[in-house]
Amino acid sequence: MYSSSRRSCSSLIVVAAAIEKTALDGESGNLITHIAGQLQTAMIALETKQAESIIGEGKSYETLFASHLRACKARSSAERAWQSIVDMIKSISETMLSSLPNFVKISKSFMDGKYRKPQSAASGSRRSPTQSRTMALDVVKLYIALISEFFTLSDMAVTSPSLSGPSPSSLPEESHSLSTAYYLMKILGELQETVNDVNALEISPESSSLLKGFLESAKWRFVDILVGAWLRDAKLFYYLENWVAGSTDASATHYMDQIEMFQRQLATAGFKLAGGVDLGGAALAKPVKQNPLPQAFVSKVTKAFFDALQCFFDGLVLLASDESPIATGSMLVTDAPSTTVSNQLELLDLEDTDTRRLVVISNFTCLKNTLIPNMLNEFENSLGVSILEERQALLNAVQERDKALFDGYMKPKAKIAMDTLRSGILNGSMDWYETPQPTEIRRYMYDTLIYLVGIHAQVTRAAEPLLDRILSAIVNDLAEEALRCFRQVKRFGMGGMLRATLEIEFMHQTLGRYVTPAAAKTLSDLYNKISQAYSRRPGDENLQSNLDGVKKTLADTRRATGIEFLCFRQTKSSSSRVGGPRGHKDGASRTKDSKEGIQKQ
Repeated sequence: MYSSSRRSCSSLIVVAAAIEKTALDGESGNLITHIAGQLQTAMIALETKQAESIIGEGKSYETLFASHLRACKARSSAERAWQSIVDMIKSISETMLSSLPNFVKISKSFMDGKYRKPQSAASGSRRSPTQSRTMALDVVKLYIALISEFFTLSDMAVTSPSLSGPSPSSLPEESHSLSTAYYLMKILGELQETVNDVNALEISPESSSLLKGFLESAKWRFVDILVGAWLRDAKLFYYLENWVAGSTDASATHYMDQIEMFQRQLATAGFKLAGGVDLGGAALAKPVKQNPLPQAFVSKVTKAFFDALQCFFDGLVLLASDESPIATGSMLVTDAPSTTVSNQLELLDLEDTDTRRLVVISNFTCLKNTLIPNMLNEFENSLGVSILEERQALLNAVQERDKALFDGYMKPKAKIAMDTLRSGILNGSMDWYETPQPTEIRRYMYDTLIYLVGIHAQVTRAAEPLLDRILSAIVNDLAEEALRCFRQVKRFGMGGMLRATLEIEFMHQTLGRYVTPAAAKTLSDLYNKISQAYSRRPGDENLQSNLDGVKKTLADTRRATGIEFLCFRQTKSSSSRVGGPRGHKDGASRTKDSKEGIQKQ
């Protein structure tokens, strides 16, 4: 085994040389983009391999998983360094196993007395029979020490399950997580085989105990290393967003599918490294029996899974900001294979922050409604764990970021529309008590609605499923702003009351498709406020004829602007989808309410 030590030193020199050769010079930013680029290439290879696997039948998931990771590992510049580490581990293991079995066999025969010479009275045995067992145990201890030193193994009992230590300096830092997962499983498989072979020699109970602890420490450390690479790559995964529409869900980008695939691969690798399956022999190439996992490993992999998802959420928020790679000119050049599927997003100006934010909000909607539930169900079924609390915390995190992005887009738009509405209602030249009966709708209301037409067009182009949500929120804010403004009007004359009713009614009917029950309640309160603030004067007896004139003006204006505001019109499909009118009355009913309120004055 001393020759093994010399061979180990030689192998370490080779490993160090390989790592130095693949190491990148320069700042950490270069390393990040380098890893992101290789990770992108690996994901493309992974997706291509999965598509090929779908065509093939009769292959187990274990076989497909191993095939997928093999497709990824060659896309890493760290492959040479990893292979040198694998070769070093094999060399040390083979050196020990080339001599230890024969030594143990001879030792056992010696202890059984097969090689013992007849003792004379003058001479005695110079060695104790148990000394050979001690020497074999020393060989095993030396093997464990060599491997433990290289990977900085420690007893998992003294390591916090919630913390991940730094990756050993002897490992290539430019290795992406998929490549790291592949080689860690390969190394652990080699260690598992060696431990099995040594245990078969039945050296001593102490030897078996040491090897068991060694293997558990290796699993714990390898999961630790994997988690570090997993979370690092999750933080930079946003570089892989190439703004291509998803093949199964056109309202989200293909990036969502990549997140799901990445999480599945890394969670599966964590499960395997933790001992969920036996990695020794040809286990990677055939179905194997799943083993129960210690709770400490389950907790570690589960925490990594959820921490990685939080990193993806932060990355999505960054993609919507001015720091997005497509905005800063640092977007990766993709070498994805050409596809015949049209990419609807290529027609958009994704350097525009609003457009990009809409696409990202759509992605969060996909996460909330489809991706997160699917991933968590699969994770629960695979590990046999319940993650109700973590599930709720994750959905809350999605909701929080989604709301922040949504408000970031909607609130500035709503403010511009509200400012326009306020300028018309509280215009200094407008006397709501003295103004005559209206014969037209003032310009401010057209400007408000035309501005909403522009928002409708932008949302429709970038993320049409968000249309109802965004415009409903803006209409709700407009209704509240209108009520605030009219509460500042102390009294209305007949003309002012009719004008206020006409203008708000025009907005109400035009935007009726997006009037929520909450907005309808606010507008109802607004109509009541106008009625209550109406101050009757002599000559106001011909109310009905004035109301008829207002209704005619409203109908004529609606017809005249039908084309301009056609996009707001309720279609049959949308009506059936939302269950018909959203709790608001038609124009005639509201005018009737106004009349009844006035007649009570």
